[in-house]
Amino acid sequence: MCSFGHDEQTAGDVRSGESSGPLGLESGLDALRSSPEFRGPVESLGEHEPNEHLAVIYEDRDEQLAAVVPFVRQGLERGERCMYVVNENTRAEMTAAMKDGGIDVDAATESGALTFHTIGDTYLRTGRFDPDDMLECYRDAIEAARDDYAGLRISAETTWIVDEGTSLEQFMEYESRVNDLFDGEDCIALCQYDRNVIPAEVLCDIVRTHPHLVYDGAVCHNFYYIPPAEFFGPDRPDREVDRMLGTLYERTTAKVERDETIEALEESNEQLQRFAYIASHDLQEPLRMVSSYLQLLERTYRDDLDADACEYIDFAVGGADRMREMIDGLLEFSRIETGETTLEPVDCEAVVETVVTDHQVQIEESGATVEIGALPTVRGDRTQLEQLFSNLIGNAIKYRGDESPRIEVDATKCGPKWRLAVADDGIGIDPDYHDQIFDVFNRLHAIGEFPGTGIGLALCRRIVTNHGGEIGVDSEPGKGTTFTVTLPAAASDA
Repeated sequence: MCSFGHDEQTAGDVRSGESSGPLGLESGLDALRSSPEFRGPVESLGEHEPNEHLAVIYEDRDEQLAAVVPFVRQGLERGERCMYVVNENTRAEMTAAMKDGGIDVDAATESGALTFHTIGDTYLRTGRFDPDDMLECYRDAIEAARDDYAGLRISAETTWIVDEGTSLEQFMEYESRVNDLFDGEDCIALCQYDRNVIPAEVLCDIVRTHPHLVYDGAVCHNFYYIPPAEFFGPDRPDREVDRMLGTLYERTTAKVERDETIEALEESNEQLQRFAYIASHDLQEPLRMVSSYLQLLERTYRDDLDADACEYIDFAVGGADRMREMIDGLLEFSRIETGETTLEPVDCEAVVETVVTDHQVQIEESGATVEIGALPTVRGDRTQLEQLFSNLIGNAIKYRGDESPRIEVDATKCGPKWRLAVADDGIGIDPDYHDQIFDVFNRLHAIGEFPGTGIGLALCRRIVTNHGGEIGVDSEPGKGTTFTVTLPAAASDA
């Protein structure tokens, strides 16, 4: 199990006594929802209070690591203490997996932010499973983490529960008592269960005692959760029948409503996309005529026009040109929105090198340097990925500071995906506008200050979404900008 702090601090902030303030989230589950490593709904349980208790049920090691490694990394990034209990894997195997997932394990273990434990150190430290002893172990860990860390996060491999001599009933009751222990504390728990080792009948009870499950990369709201008071109560069979029937009704009703909503939205989206394409295409010719005749007017009657009239014509021509650029951008966005995305192995290094060649004039004029790290092969649409990196590298050149820009492109493996980053040392972006910059036609600068239409980053987000990934930004004014995108790894590298 693991725990999560409600104060968003780095380990350095906590140890120096400097707090970055409260996280502003109601529970650790909300924090998981905000993490790009997790997908799927993270919802409350209606009449039941959500708690920070999750279980990951996996069928192979890749599924296990895809949930656990990001979970631990998120805790370290938020300044929490992370405890990991090994059982199936060795410490060396988990260390290697965490390093592959972008965790600086050596630094984290040296500082004490990440600790590894065995079953003998924890669940079976008295030679047998003793719930009271294990609860005391966690209570001490929570207390020890309180002063120096933003919270406590523990993840434990649990195949030991099927060993002879372990009472499953005792373990299930212990799980409910852990909920009470964590109540009101800065904690979140992730239990790991191997479907190939733990019998199905045991997994059924495990599912029923965890309000949220991580399965196949999604944090799932658990319709089958039974609060401990009901799970261990004498009227459990009757309550379970009521719950099952209620779940069937709710899911069926929700599915019908969802299907109707999806059908209506799909029809509406198709109409809007057709309108955007047709309107944009049909506007091109009138704009071309306006611009051409204004320029003809200026050439023909220049000697008869005063300075103000020439300036007015220049304004009008400039406005027509900007509108044409916006229409071109909108057409491009519409093509990406409505076109088919064909995923095949794409060498990102070759893509970025092509983009750099295309931007060679701007690079030479600005004195920019572009450093390209070892980039992976991903599953993607090459044309769309060239558009993606063209926009990101073009922005890095455009929004530079007084010095010649320095741009870095590199990648990090994150489970079945790659996280690619484009970093620059330019003027930066105020954090208040990080969410807005991906909206269509949203510009942060005056028209004359920087060229552009405000469509580029919206196009980037659409492309990344088409690939099943996410795009994010880390930036502050005067401190440069780093855009990160996640893309699916090629099959041979997944």
